[in-house]
Amino acid sequence: MPEWVNEVVPVVQLFLNAGALIAGAVIWKLYVDNLKAASAVKDATIQNVEKSRDHWREKAEELEKRSPEVVEKSLAERIQIRDGEINRLKEDKEFDKIALRTLEIDKAQLEQDLFRTQGFRAMLALEDGYDDDDEPRDEVEPFVEEPPKSIEVSYIGEVAVDSGQLMVTDPCYVDQEWLQERFAVDGEVVKVEDTLFHYSYDGACRATLNGDGYGELAFQKGHAGAGVAFQTGWGDGMYPVYAEKHDGRIVRVYVNVG
Repeated sequence: MPEWVNEVVPVVQLFLNAGALIAGAVIWKLYVDNLKAASAVKDATIQNVEKSRDHWREKAEELEKRSPEVVEKSLAERIQIRDGEINRLKEDKEFDKIALRTLEIDKAQLEQDLFRTQGFRAMLALEDGYDDDDEPRDEVEPFVEEPPKSIEVSYIGEVAVDSGQLMVTDPCYVDQEWLQERFAVDGEVVKVEDTLFHYSYDGACRATLNGDGYGELAFQKGHAGAGVAFQTGWGDGMYPVYAEKHDGRIVRVYVNVG
């Protein structure tokens, strides 16, 4: 065998070994990079899940804080605290009359807020298909709707009052059905029926002054449905309007007129 072959063989083996090492290093680097990428994807997925969990937890806590039951509990606790402060001041011979009067006013306001909250919760509990004894009306099977995923009560604006009354109606009836009748204080009360009034300013006034404080307004043909008029608790002023939304859809609206 030629002498130069013996010299070349070790060099070739050296290059082959170096190539194998380089190839192994490349494969190892690709493996490590793949592991890092998989780990990064996993971390990103975990972060997204945690963010989503925290978001919905905050939503649930926010809705829970705004529920009528929680508001009632908070108001009742605050009223109890005010009672303790009032009793303590009354027992003190040198109590501050101004401070006592302030606490009494504050307590009265809290009690009024509690009364409104309880009334609103009672309104939310009403179901059209049931009587007070929770039996279906006319023995008709009630339609059971799936409970909403989200319930939100939102302030939607104010309504101005200058006649001590409000009216609920469809705006399209105003041009078609409204009668131009002025309210005559000493005039004869004109009714369509015993429980219906003209769809006019005079009819609305008659409806709210009939003793009940409200009444139905009739179409020109004589049937009910044109509108409902009712008194406001404090007369003229600006009254807030709230809407209850189930899954973003308005299902109830109420005006705080008291």
